[in-house]
Amino acid sequence: MAGGAEERSWSSDPRVARHQRVVLVNTTIGALMSSLDGSILTVSLPTIARQLNTGVGLMLWIMMGYTAMVTALLLPFGRLSDLHGRVTFYGYGFIIFAGSSALCGFAPTGELLLIGRLVQGIGSALLLANSTAILTDAFPKSGRGFALGINQVAALSGSVGGLLLGGVITATLGWRWIFFVNLPIGVFGAIWTFAALHEIAAVDRSDQFDWAGMGLFMGGILLILLGLTESIQGEGRIVPWLIGAGLVGLLVFVWWERKTESPLIDLRLFKNRLFTFGNASLFLNALARGALMFLMTFAFQGFNGDSPLLAGLKMLPLSLAIIVVGPIAGRLSDRMGSRELSSGGLLVTAVSLGILALTGLKSYEVVALALALSGIGNGLFNSPNTSAVMGAVPPDRRGVAAGTRTLLFNTGQLFSMSVSFAILASAMGSGQLAGFLAGRDVTAHAAGHVAFAQGLTEAFVASALLSVVAAGLSALRGKSTLKPAEVRS
Repeated sequence: MAGGAEERSWSSDPRVARHQRVVLVNTTIGALMSSLDGSILTVSLPTIARQLNTGVGLMLWIMMGYTAMVTALLLPFGRLSDLHGRVTFYGYGFIIFAGSSALCGFAPTGELLLIGRLVQGIGSALLLANSTAILTDAFPKSGRGFALGINQVAALSGSVGGLLLGGVITATLGWRWIFFVNLPIGVFGAIWTFAALHEIAAVDRSDQFDWAGMGLFMGGILLILLGLTESIQGEGRIVPWLIGAGLVGLLVFVWWERKTESPLIDLRLFKNRLFTFGNASLFLNALARGALMFLMTFAFQGFNGDSPLLAGLKMLPLSLAIIVVGPIAGRLSDRMGSRELSSGGLLVTAVSLGILALTGLKSYEVVALALALSGIGNGLFNSPNTSAVMGAVPPDRRGVAAGTRTLLFNTGQLFSMSVSFAILASAMGSGQLAGFLAGRDVTAHAAGHVAFAQGLTEAFVASALLSVVAAGLSALRGKSTLKPAEVRS
């Protein structure tokens, strides 16, 4: 039966089936490379901070700038791809990613490394805004969960596996090689994309691009992130103004999108209950666990004194669980639907975060169990939820739908990191936190130990509660979806 189900994932036309396989492998490479570089730097940051002598603010932006740029550009790039074609922009993503990786690898200062990471984020945004839409175009509904499951496992495994790979490369070759390894992959991906992929969905080149909406959205997101970063550094007076200005910018963005004739984001998509609740649960899941990897790897190095390699190895239970569960969940969602799998996965994630909140880092065996449960929960949630959300929109809106979905995920991750570190800074003080992020064991004194443990517990309690709320929203989305014509009306 399993073999028959897998056969139905591919077209009966040999040429179409061949293109489907090329699309699946190519987009999986793009998703893997993009997500890998979102986390591969994490375990190396203490080493980079010491060698390049960066302060806490610059170090945080080196860590978050990549994701911030991806988040700010996903919607614009998704919309541009809907207007002008996805394959070309996807290929450009590989080229920009490879070139900026070289800049990062040769960067002599923290400031130049940050510039390289920001440009890298542009390439990653082009890849992520188009890979899911290209994949959804290529596969019918009966095989879409399987294909997206493979793609999502690659993205999630890259996000977690980057921790281990970053530790190995930093320990053996030095941190600069975590960027140099992208060069051959990026060049190969670009050549293969332009040579083998072709457009499937029709594009509407007559529509206009919403430049004003792009500026409002990017400005709002970046102002909020600047405010959160300033709060981590203890600059409290300017924080409310930055965050307030960012929120106003986003509100004006929503107002503008409702009145403009060619919006950056099609708000009519949110008339679809499945699309709305699926994306809401996605955002809360990212907000709940987006900082998990960062908190744990920094804790292993700053709190336990582990090497980058050992810190990466200790995160393996999370990665392995995602790799095993993700494809199974994608296949099951094709047969039985996605709501139960997604909602149950979020509850498993809540349990894992609750365990970490209660036990802290006292026993690695318990930490490993919690990490494995978190991987199982996210494996159950991600590919079924992605398949349902992307299947709920018409083909000519899948670019902006994919951008919206990934935008909400990355926004949740960014805010999760910022808020979690703000909680730690509140508990420890910005000075202790700076030393902690640089890999110096500032918790050796009793007061520092207690403060760090308190901050970690508060962050995980908040994350567990958010996961429970996300599970509720996922369960409320219903089993059916609006027809494409209803979405576009």
